[in-house]
Amino acid sequence: MASVRNSYTYLSTWMVINVVTVILNKYLFQMLHFNYPTSLSTVHMMMCSLGAFFVIRVIKYIPHQPPHPADYTKLAALAFLFCCSIIFSNVAMRWIPVSFLQTIRTSIPAFTVIFHIGLFDKEFPPSIYHTIIPIFVGVFISSFTEVNFNPFGFWAALGSSIANALMAIVATTLTTQMNNINLLYYLAPISFVFLVPLSYFLEWEFIVFYWSHYGKAIPVAIIMLSGLVAFLLNLFTFEVLRSTDSFTYTVAGN
Repeated sequence: MASVRNSYTYLSTWMVINVVTVILNKYLFQMLHFNYPTSLSTVHMMMCSLGAFFVIRVIKYIPHQPPHPADYTKLAALAFLFCCSIIFSNVAMRWIPVSFLQTIRTSIPAFTVIFHIGLFDKEFPPSIYHTIIPIFVGVFISSFTEVNFNPFGFWAALGSSIANALMAIVATTLTTQMNNINLLYYLAPISFVFLVPLSYFLEWEFIVFYWSHYGKAIPVAIIMLSGLVAFLLNLFTFEVLRSTDSFTYTVAGN
């Protein structure tokens, strides 16, 4: 019973933090006009790296737990999917409403089942299979009847859903061996290294050029707050994956 209660606690907390993250990012894009999703994702990974380092190395609240040498390939793959999920999601929020993004993300459980079957030959109860077709039909209908439909935002949201499904599957194999803070301790710096050159070549010139135009609305504080919330979100993401499974995580979150 205690483990079930803990799972519900982690899930509910994760969902609340997830909503706060979406609202903060949308505020940055729409209200402050900080339209640089790759750079925002880079800041998120920087804050996650610093947060994990502080917890493990500075206050030593959690013991350091190095991964098995064979797990570094999984960590690199997870970091890549992690970056893709965050970037695509942030890009989508720049072009489509949050409500539409969340509608598209309801396809994540279906993609999770498909990838489990295609990559790992995993079997699910018939009731799970019966839910896949209605999900895809519902996403298709709602997408092409959406008043604020934007093809670029749609494909970015769909890419985020696919990356998120694959990420959940890969992360589940690692969370059984490492706790959430140690996983983030290794994952976030790798993701940060992936994102820095992308941010520099795609957005840095525009950020420097337009920075002075923000005036009193310079979004530094909101960006840092968004990074702190992203750190908490990622902690609870891996804790949810560890205490449940990839399918439960994707269903509960979408």
